[in-house]
Amino acid sequence: MAEQNKEQKRLDYRGYLKGHGGWVTCMKVGEEEYAPGQFREFLISGSRDQSLIIWDLNASENDDNFGAPRKILKGHSHFISDLDLSQDSRFCLSSSWDGTIRLWNLKTATTRKTLIHHTKDVLSVAFSPDNRQICSGSMDKSVKIWNIQGVCKFTVDQNPHQDWVSCVRYFHDVKTPIVVTASWDKTIKVWDNSVMSLMYTFVGHKAQINTLDIAQNTNLLASGGRDGKVNIWNLIDGRHLDEIDAESPVNVVLFAIKVYWLIIGTENGIRVYDLPNRKFVDRYEALREIVEAPVDSKKKNKKVRVPAPVGCTSLAWSKNQYFLYAGFTDGNIRVLGIVDKNSESQ
Repeated sequence: MAEQNKEQKRLDYRGYLKGHGGWVTCMKVGEEEYAPGQFREFLISGSRDQSLIIWDLNASENDDNFGAPRKILKGHSHFISDLDLSQDSRFCLSSSWDGTIRLWNLKTATTRKTLIHHTKDVLSVAFSPDNRQICSGSMDKSVKIWNIQGVCKFTVDQNPHQDWVSCVRYFHDVKTPIVVTASWDKTIKVWDNSVMSLMYTFVGHKAQINTLDIAQNTNLLASGGRDGKVNIWNLIDGRHLDEIDAESPVNVVLFAIKVYWLIIGTENGIRVYDLPNRKFVDRYEALREIVEAPVDSKKKNKKVRVPAPVGCTSLAWSKNQYFLYAGFTDGNIRVLGIVDKNSESQ
């Protein structure tokens, strides 16, 4: 019965956040104390416009505008590729195509440390669950481990990736120290973080892997690639569990544990996959008007306006997993809510 109820949910458009001038490549939701004992959520996003934005969120029944930029963090000199928040939401890591990682103090909106050791663009960065360590992956094909002071302590040299390292993520259980890395070499590697020795190499994707997500309080790992495929793995047992065809290159995946969904962000928008029933149950496409010249060249300079889907490049849940923040290639963040399938759209 529970599965039936979950299947009857859907995503409903709730509003937008406008402020970025390029692809929204990464997002995280944090929580801050704004008065003694009182907390509120905030969103932080990174973009190809080289900036990070901290958003004040204010959901309104009457207005599509879901919030406003509170602070804009500048310092990177190229696209921002990834970000992560510390457990207490006071600090943020950002990685960039400028070859650096920055550790930001969010209260002062300033760079606390710049981490320099990669020789090419940095594509991904993550805090360890205890926030005592940082992992990064780069176009230089390396995976690096840093301490919180910004000193590079280790570069993986045994069984390394053979191409760009596109995504790095830590397993959430501090007692089971594991790092997972994905690459353009079409493989995923699972590492024992205590000594950075290789536990498993997952093979299955037919093209570059762009994204990873680990479902909180489970052993489930999802990976998405340019081949349009999403794979589900048990990262502790090293087993392949499922393959999903999203029918479009996959940029980002995100588990929704409360409703047993996997949200898949593709070049054609968002698809929602029901994990227990192993089927797609919803989709969301953001359309924009573009101008295209017709194939028939006899009609001089005639152009038609056709809607083209906008690519979804980043995803983040609100703390209660009710609001889904989705970043797109048009620079906008769209906010979707989980509602009953039979309820009317706003």
